[in-house]
Amino acid sequence: MPFLLRIFLGFGLWLIAEYIAFSLVAQAIGLDGAIFATLATSAAGIIFLHRLGASASRTLASLLQSGELHLFSPERLNAGFSAALGGTLLVLPGFLTDLIGLALIARAQAWRLFRVQEPVRRSEDVIELSPQDWRRLDERERP
Repeated sequence: MPFLLRIFLGFGLWLIAEYIAFSLVAQAIGLDGAIFATLATSAAGIIFLHRLGASASRTLASLLQSGELHLFSPERLNAGFSAALGGTLLVLPGFLTDLIGLALIARAQAWRLFRVQEPVRRSEDVIELSPQDWRRLDERERP
């Protein structure tokens, strides 16, 4: 099957699935409620993308000013891409795209909440000692 035909077939099946999902939601909460929910999720997606963009630009500016470009880890970039894709899917009309978008945003937020902190980079001229290896000297004992 040619590639272009697969894309059109997949897009057509997606539209049919969105139509079925919209019909089911409209049956459950009414046509007005379904239209309102579609508009509300699109507005939420726009607001989320606006906040994400402002936060990303502040983070990027602070990283560039501090010179700590090592903080551009693949995990961080992947979580940011997931959040941006999720917000974009929220903007698109359709309840299936909203579900996928919310799942991607939840994944990005979970990474943000439960990520392991990056180790602090130590200078090579610092020797780490445990509390048993040192003691505080009084002024009289200092050389």
